[in-house]
Amino acid sequence: MSEVVAPSRPRRARSTLATIYGLLLRMQVTPLRVAGIAALGAVAVALALAARSADDPLRSTTEVALGYGLGFVLPLATLWLATSCVGELVEDELLVYLWLKPVPRWQLPAAAVAATGTVVVPLVAVPLVVAALVAGAEKLVGALLLASLLAVVAYAGLFVAAGLWFRRALWFGLLYVLVWENGLARGIAGVGRLSVASYAQSVVADAAGVSIDYASRSPEASVLVPLAVAGAGFALAVLRYRRAEID
Repeated sequence: MSEVVAPSRPRRARSTLATIYGLLLRMQVTPLRVAGIAALGAVAVALALAARSADDPLRSTTEVALGYGLGFVLPLATLWLATSCVGELVEDELLVYLWLKPVPRWQLPAAAVAATGTVVVPLVAVPLVVAALVAGAEKLVGALLLASLLAVVAYAGLFVAAGLWFRRALWFGLLYVLVWENGLARGIAGVGRLSVASYAQSVVADAAGVSIDYASRSPEASVLVPLAVAGAGFALAVLRYRRAEID
């Protein structure tokens, strides 16, 4: 009599996670979103062309990458996609289906973070790398890629959690990015240490050898803090999803 071997749980869990990831990714990749984020990324390349003719092209390119790319485009793009992951599932009445399935609760937040990063990194990080090359600042390429990855993971964790905790997460996120990250954190000494962007920006500033007041963090903190923020956001997202009451 042949023995029937049941499929292993880890493989089934990976399969379910991949399915949810694929579903969220298809929902995120729309012509409007891709065109909108790509257009913002293209502006960075145009700004780099202007930086190339500046007295100090390296510093000018660094300021464009920090202020515009990592400080504005990347957090807004991540916010747009991360908060809509769960929101669109609710609108399409798919969240109930996922919630009722015997699927580990951590998989939806994990898939949402992964899907967000899959879209944002190519559409934001690649134009920043191209901008650095156009401006003749090749030494920034590696730092820009690392900083973009760290910032996307941190913001995605935060904004996916916000999408699960708050009904109007997009508007709260806009206030956070525009008022806190691009206002108070840059203008008030000490407040910048509570800015997610400042740690990723420090990676690029250090690579360029440029001193930026709001982006002056130790190399260790520049890596560990965004990862810690990502972990905290993910934990909050899982906690909320486990306790959610789905109508």
